[in-house]
Amino acid sequence: MTTAPTLPFPPPGPLRRWLAPLAWILALGGMAAVLLRHVESVQAARGVQGGFGFLFQPAGFRISESLLAVTPDAPYWMSIAAGLVNTLTVAAVAIPLATALGIALGLMRLSTHPLAARCAAAVIAPLRNTPVLLQLFVWYGLLLRLPDVRQAWSPLPSVLLSNRGLALPAVQGWLPYAAVALIALVLGWHAQRRWGRRAAIASLLVAALAWAILPAMHIDLPVKRGLGLQGGWQPSIEFAALLIGLVVFHAAYIADIVRASVRAVPVGLVEAGQAMGLTPWAVLRRVIAPYATRVALPPYANQCLALVKNSTLAIAIGYQELMAVINTAITQTGLALEGIAVAVAAYLLLALVLGGGLSAWNARNTRHGPGDTHGARLGDRPLWRATGGDAHPWRGKAASTILAVLLAALAWALLDWAVLRAVWVGGPSACANTAGACWAAVGENLPLLLFGTMTAADRTPAAIACVALLGGIALALGGRRVPRKARAGTLALLLLIVASALTGWPWGGALIGPQRWGGLLVTLILAIAALAAAVPLAFALALLRRSANRTGSLAAAGLIEGVRGIPLVTQLLFASFVMPMLLGGGVSKFSMALAALTLHTACLLAEVLRGALQAIPPGQMMAARALGMRPATAYASVIWPQARRIAAPAALGVFVGAVKDTSLVSIIGVFDVLGAAKAVVAGTDWRPYHVEVYLAVAMLYFAASLALSRVARRMEVNPPANPAACGSKTGRRRSGTPLPPP
Repeated sequence: MTTAPTLPFPPPGPLRRWLAPLAWILALGGMAAVLLRHVESVQAARGVQGGFGFLFQPAGFRISESLLAVTPDAPYWMSIAAGLVNTLTVAAVAIPLATALGIALGLMRLSTHPLAARCAAAVIAPLRNTPVLLQLFVWYGLLLRLPDVRQAWSPLPSVLLSNRGLALPAVQGWLPYAAVALIALVLGWHAQRRWGRRAAIASLLVAALAWAILPAMHIDLPVKRGLGLQGGWQPSIEFAALLIGLVVFHAAYIADIVRASVRAVPVGLVEAGQAMGLTPWAVLRRVIAPYATRVALPPYANQCLALVKNSTLAIAIGYQELMAVINTAITQTGLALEGIAVAVAAYLLLALVLGGGLSAWNARNTRHGPGDTHGARLGDRPLWRATGGDAHPWRGKAASTILAVLLAALAWALLDWAVLRAVWVGGPSACANTAGACWAAVGENLPLLLFGTMTAADRTPAAIACVALLGGIALALGGRRVPRKARAGTLALLLLIVASALTGWPWGGALIGPQRWGGLLVTLILAIAALAAAVPLAFALALLRRSANRTGSLAAAGLIEGVRGIPLVTQLLFASFVMPMLLGGGVSKFSMALAALTLHTACLLAEVLRGALQAIPPGQMMAARALGMRPATAYASVIWPQARRIAAPAALGVFVGAVKDTSLVSIIGVFDVLGAAKAVVAGTDWRPYHVEVYLAVAMLYFAASLALSRVARRMEVNPPANPAACGSKTGRRRSGTPLPPP
């Protein structure tokens, strides 16, 4: 009997196993220390003393709206705490409202009434496919059009709505009662689990006794006095615009989550509930809702985290939340690195707490297993048949009639405003007395929207570059019938035209650098360059995170999770404030914005690709290697085509999000299309017609999102053939083996 040969070298010890990670840690720590010293030296050269001691210095500015009373004499840490409270207030109010609205829209999408389903789809599509910052501007402008305080609209008793905000009745002295109730609920729940129902009742009685001792609550109603309002809770118009924008934007995503989770419920579970004699409503409440909740919790948690991060967009409309306060502190003190560090720590902590709580809730709901996961799903058959049908069909017919009448009235009002009474040409005076849309605001300012502040001499080359870029996008997205070589040659020619138009070569024109770009040119180049650079970077990060090298995997995981947990606005401000110190200046804001967008998109896409790569059986790679393929060839010919098909639906969301995220660069001063639209409505002449200007910009993003949706759907349905896959028809055809008869 022979024994297996052994290596003459001893196995590596614990010190040898940890030597490589220790070297990586020391190298990264040394690099971070060098960069930190460089930033400190740049700040010292500017006369700025670094460190976090500024947190205890007087801030010198007032927080106009917060649950914490902060004066200008208060230190910076109190102002930052007030901004954090504002962020939490927005999240606490917006998340329940977005959830309720999203559930309603999702159930409408599942409705058997075609009008209701299509109406919900028509509401969801523009909300999903336009930037949230653009929507915030629209809501802010619409709220500013409301009547003044003296003519405030009162939709409900003691509820006043004006161009200064919303005034609501306020309950004074509620906080002690809420604290006692929360403590009683927690203690009662634990007491019931340990000692039984009597202990829980005793804890509730103690809470009722504590309520009797506390001072009485009273309701403070808002009233009109003089030229303003007094009393009640008066959130500002900025808070209302931020709240409405976040609620409707994320409700559109939650609606799709609800729809997908209900369609994923196995029909067998529903049929079992019907066999037990449950009514359709009981089936929906006891069978469908619990299972769909377990399916929907992970993506719903992502939407909650995204809502908290999107609250940073309040910096663009003047609401003083956490990022806006930190930005003010950076502007006053010049301590960019310290301010960004505080913001990063705060948002990572919020993501950890909120994500951890939702993960614990998810674990609690999934501890009993998924149940029946075989057979057909509700998405394979109409929902009303699976739940038992409609016992009162006349209700559906009545609802369809009422909805049809309402939609007809709405369509006529929209047609009358947008077309029949619209003004298409002329100046502001032509739109002054019209009751329709003023599309002249778009036509008269079209050069500013397309080219920004570019000079007249630069507009012709910029127009040529824009046309070439749009042609390349159309060819890349819709030119599948064009031969591959012809398509590649045409794309190369179009890129050469873009480069020639912007550099002036070879006809000796003037160089147009990124500092002089503006309008549509900035948006197109940002979107194309960010997506083109993010795809290979995302693939490298996904492979590194799945690699056997633990150090590289941990480094990739840390980078991905860190970038995903920090709002993009914070990353853009870091690129605007800190990167010039690291690079010594001379870098355009466009380049810094492009770097931030590329890294953010790559980290999001890396997780999508990692999930797709995990879904491919390991035998695929083994078979490819057994055929003599190198690892790179196997990935390119076998793994990547399958991963691309699996990742197409999720990657669509990342690509659409990247296109919409280009609108955020206006926050750091990059003059893109949205920045040009803001410049148009900033003037007093065209300010009343901001809706028309923003709608024109929204159509641009909507068209780009629809084009990406079509390409991703085509990639999912018609994937490219895999010539290297064992047993494939293409492989047999290329190897010379005849195909079997059909």
